[in-house]
Amino acid sequence: MHQSSCTVFVTGAGISTNARIRDYRGPEGIWTQAAKAGISETEASLNMVWDDALYQSIPAARPTLVHRSMAALVNAEKVVFVISQNEDGLHVRAGHPRHRLAELHGNDYVEICHDCGRESVRDFVTYYKDTYKETNPLGQHVTGRKCSDCGGKLLDTAVNFGETPCGEPWGHNMVHNMVGAIDAMRSADLVVVWGSSLGVVANYFDPWEPKSKWSLAEPAGPRPKGLSRCKLAIVNQGQVVDQELAELKLDLDVDEAMVELLNELGVDSPSEYDPARDPILTAAEAVLDSEEASPWKIGDFFKAEARCTQLE
Repeated sequence: MHQSSCTVFVTGAGISTNARIRDYRGPEGIWTQAAKAGISETEASLNMVWDDALYQSIPAARPTLVHRSMAALVNAEKVVFVISQNEDGLHVRAGHPRHRLAELHGNDYVEICHDCGRESVRDFVTYYKDTYKETNPLGQHVTGRKCSDCGGKLLDTAVNFGETPCGEPWGHNMVHNMVGAIDAMRSADLVVVWGSSLGVVANYFDPWEPKSKWSLAEPAGPRPKGLSRCKLAIVNQGQVVDQELAELKLDLDVDEAMVELLNELGVDSPSEYDPARDPILTAAEAVLDSEEASPWKIGDFFKAEARCTQLE
């Protein structure tokens, strides 16, 4: 990173396991458990019934050291952009600048108006009751809530298998931010992967694959397989696509690796998470009395912790 002029981070579910959110390909991961049951990843994604534990674990999570540190590194101009495959919203909740972030698979707390494109931020998981599925009686991704500006129908931003970020039904939006991600990847001379196998993100752009659209994109020109133009470093416990091309692969806990990186770059460790400064909580809009919402909200867990502290 000392020699890089354009460092891009790519993050996966492995950076949120320390926040007690399940990953996908770890020992207890969603796809791992599906495989044991003889279910394909695609089938699991489209047909799995998310139980109440998922809808509770996401708002109960807090940004980890890695989430907060990445926001600090971007603000310190050490990292140009972060591309995340995670829907959990923890990058935004850590204070990450939205214009320097692409949440390719959506943000659990953000709805988008189908008609005017306005974002509505909530303090609960917006696809509660599986609104992202084709079986949704209101229409896939339709949450049943209305835009406070134009009255249009609101969509969750969760991207399923077979769907494209910024594609139908959303169009261009700052949650998926594919324009920002592609621009950053075209300019990258170093990609650092954190907690991801790269098995999914490579479907969107892969600088080491000559047949990919990104590798042929202008103005950078073709990037043949190899590391002559864009280097790869990996922090992940497990196998990673193209890991044989990496300059470095660390089989470490992501928080442990981040501490070492901050020290090497001379960047101070970020402050602890403060709910009062959480951008999602600050921007969250209340639903109308006639609208349905998940019973589990981010703030509920802070209230519960406060009660426990008082009892102690």
